Amino acid sequence: MTTTPAATGRAPGSLVRAAGLGQRWLRRHLLDPAHPLAAVEVRSRSVGVVRVARDGRRVILAAAASMELPEGTLRLSMTEPNLADPAAFRETLRAVLERAGALHVGQVALVLPDPVARVALLSAAEVAARSRKQSEELIRFRMRKAVPFDIRDARIAFAGGGPRAADSVLVAAVFRPVLEGYEAACRALGLQPGLVELSGLALLAAAFGSLPPADRLLVNWDEGYVTLLLARGEWPLLVRTLAGEAAASATEVAREVANTLLYYRERLGGAQLAQAIVRSGVMPAAQAQDLLEGPIELRPEVLELWPALRAGEMGQVGQALAGAAACMVGSRR
Repeated sequence: MTTTPAATGRAPGSLVRAAGLGQRWLRRHLLDPAHPLAAVEVRSRSVGVVRVARDGRRVILAAAASMELPEGTLRLSMTEPNLADPAAFRETLRAVLERAGALHVGQVALVLPDPVARVALLSAAEVAARSRKQSEELIRFRMRKAVPFDIRDARIAFAGGGPRAADSVLVAAVFRPVLEGYEAACRALGLQPGLVELSGLALLAAAFGSLPPADRLLVNWDEGYVTLLLARGEWPLLVRTLAGEAAASATEVAREVANTLLYYRERLGGAQLAQAIVRSGVMPAAQAQDLLEGPIELRPEVLELWPALRAGEMGQVGQALAGAAACMVGSRR
C-alpha cells in the first residue's frame, strides 16, 4: 500500500492490488498484478480451486472443487512456515487442481488465510515520503513492533485511502518463509502464483466494491479464526483477526463482534451500520446469521459472490470457496 495515490505504484513485492470504483484502494498482492483464470484458496483443513472462463467481456464459473487436507498437513502461523507436511499439501493441491481442470493453467491467484499476515492501518501523515521506497522504509519502521518477526524479513504491501493527510494507509506484512512455502508448492506443480491475496481483504473488495459509500461490517468466519472488517465504502476503518480462544466458540465470537461495534460507535464516531455480511466456513450460514444478529443489531446477509460468476446456488461449498471466488470477482472490477 502507499501513502498517496501517486505512490501506489505496483512493484514485485506488493501484496495489494487496485480494486473498486471511485475511491479505489489497493487489495494486497505480493507480486505484479496479473489476471489469472484460476484461484487456489488455502484453509486450515482444506484447499480449494475456482476456475473461470471468458465469456465476451465477462468471466463465468467453469469449475470449482475443494478437498480436505490430511490431518496435520497445515499449521497456520505468522512466524514460521505453515506446511508441516509439504508433500501431502502438494499432492492434495495437485488432486484438487486436476478435479477443477486447472493443473495446466500456468498462473494462479493464491488466497491465504488471514492469520498468516499482519494487517494494520497507519496514519498517512506518519509515512508520507517523496518515493514509494522511502514510504516503505517508514512503514517498516512503524510496523517493527507490530509484527512477531523481524520486519526486515517481511514482504510489505501498502495502499493509501486518499490524498489528505488525515487519510489512512492500509499495510499488510507477511513473513517471507511463510509466503515462500505456499509459493513453492504452487511452483512445484508448474504454477506461478501471480496474485497473492489474504482472504478477508479479497472478500471485502468483492462484497463492497460496487456499493454506494456507507459503513458496513464484513465477518470472515472460517476454521480457526474470525476476521472483522469495518469499512466505509470499500476502505477499511478497522481490521481485526482473532484466533485461538477468541475464535474458539460462537459465544466468544459474538462477544468480540459486540465489542467491535462498541468501538465503532465510541471511538470511530459511527452510528448505525448500513449492512453486515458474513462468510461462514465453520457452520451453516443460517446458524451464523442467528448467532450474529444480536450483537450486530441487524441480521447479517450471507456472502454470495457466485451470481457475479453466473453460477447457481453453491451452498456450504460456496462459503468454503468464497475467498477464491472473491479473487476472481474482484480482479475484474
